[in-house]
This record gives sequence, C-alpha cells and structure tokens, in this order.
Amino acid sequence: MKKKLLILILLIIAAKIGWTQNTNLDYKSALKIYNLTSFDEQTISRRLTASSPLYQYTYTTLQILHPTIAFQWRSKKNNFHEIELTSFMLGKIGKTTDTITTNSAQTISGGDLTITAISLRYEYILNFNKSKDCKLVTSIGFGINPYYRQNTNSPKISSSFHTSDFNIGMRAFITPRISYFLTSKLFLDLNIPLCIFDSFYYTGKDDNPALSLLERTTNTYKFSLFSKVFSGRIGIGIKL
Repeated sequence: MKKKLLILILLIIAAKIGWTQNTNLDYKSALKIYNLTSFDEQTISRRLTASSPLYQYTYTTLQILHPTIAFQWRSKKNNFHEIELTSFMLGKIGKTTDTITTNSAQTISGGDLTITAISLRYEYILNFNKSKDCKLVTSIGFGINPYYRQNTNSPKISSSFHTSDFNIGMRAFITPRISYFLTSKLFLDLNIPLCIFDSFYYTGKDDNPALSLLERTTNTYKFSLFSKVFSGRIGIGIKL
C-alpha cells in the first residue's frame, strides 16, 4: 500500500512539473534578426625597419546600425544553441589622384583597397524561468567568436608598393539576455555580450624593395583579458 501511495505521489509531482513548464520555450528552432551595435579597439605593434623603434597602431571601429542574422535550436535540457553571422564582407575601394594640365591628366597617387572579412558567433544559452509559464525569460549565454579580416592595397603607380595585413582571432563572451514573447510565434531578444578575452594573430606585409626580406613582414600575436570590446544586440525572433 505504501509503495502504491509513493508511486501516486511521484506521478502527481511529475504531472505538476509538466503542467508548469514554460510553454513559451517549447519550440525546436527559431530564426533571429538582430541589430548589433558595437565598439572595439585593437592595438598592434610593429617596426617599419629592423632598426626603427617599436610603433603601436590602434584601430577603433564603431558600428551603430549593423544587421545580423542568427539561427537558434533547442538542446535536450530546454536550453538553446545559437549561431550568428556577425560580419561578412568582400569588396574593393578604389581611389585615384590626378593632376590636370591643359592637354592631359596624370595619375600621381591612388590604389585599390580590397577588404575581406568574416565573423561568426556560437553561443550556448542557459535559460532561467523554465518551470514558470511567463512571457519574460532571462538567460545567460556562453559564446565564442572566431573572426578573420584581410586588407590588400594595390597601388596604381610604380613609385608605391603593394601592402597587405592579415588578422585572425578568437573572442569569448558571457552574455546576459532577456527575451519577451509577444505572441506564440514572435519574441524580442535583448542581450549585452561581455568580452572575456580577445586573442589574435596579425601579419603585415610591405613589398617595398628598400626593405630587407625580413623587414617586409611583421608578425604579432596578442592575448588580452577584458579587452575594449563593447556591444549590444536587440532583435526579433520567429519560431520555426
């Protein structure tokens, strides 16, 4: 009798847990459109020649309006995986400076800058409020962000020389998140990624023949904790 009573109690508890699960999280996958606002700063050290002092170059990037797309799918424990294409660029910028004379124009400077960039983010999202049926759900994400960028400058005149720089790295983030479910299909997602570390490898090349072969290439590796990378996302998700 006691054994049957214990089984009955366990069944009631299990049923109650099932009834109180947050139905807003009961979906297999979702597509998200974000606006990513970000500011980041990277400092690279290099020498122009073997005997010159060490120079530091600081690159800062500010993006106010930057749409991104992400795909989310549910894990076995009612948490989520998410992958986002944060940046994808392949383009060329051309610039030419001409001197204008009476009979003709002569090119005195200029070149083509080719830019290639790709950045991805993977995040595991740990949901809270899973056992309470409410529209507002808090969560925290643990993410990694591999990225790649290459700039190649091809001059238009013979007195200038081909240069390029190559940057590949990895960042790690902890991301507090808030989701609000508007309807059974749509929800808002607000999150603030906090950069834990930034690690990258940089190579710069200058084909100036006045430099030795060793001086034409500069390699830099850098690892920094809590680097100057600040960002925030607001987006809308669609359950699939």
